[in-house]
Amino acid sequence: MSQTTETAKTTLPDPVVAEEEEDDAWDKRIRKTGCFAENERLLVCHADTNDWRQCAREIAAFKQCMERHNSHP
Repeated sequence: MSQTTETAKTTLPDPVVAEEEEDDAWDKRIRKTGCFAENERLLVCHADTNDWRQCAREIAAFKQCMERHNSHP
């Protein structure tokens, strides 16, 4: 019985890994802007601090990036 359980564990895909490998619609849109790295840094800051006010630098960098990429001369 233990052997069957072990086999089942090794053959099932890890749902967390599967989710991380596929970009969702939001990630695809952000990647197209050219500001994916800035957005990731902003999201990590918010996840770490749970306070947008502590992420002023990351917000400013993301905003500047978006302005650079959205301006068409």
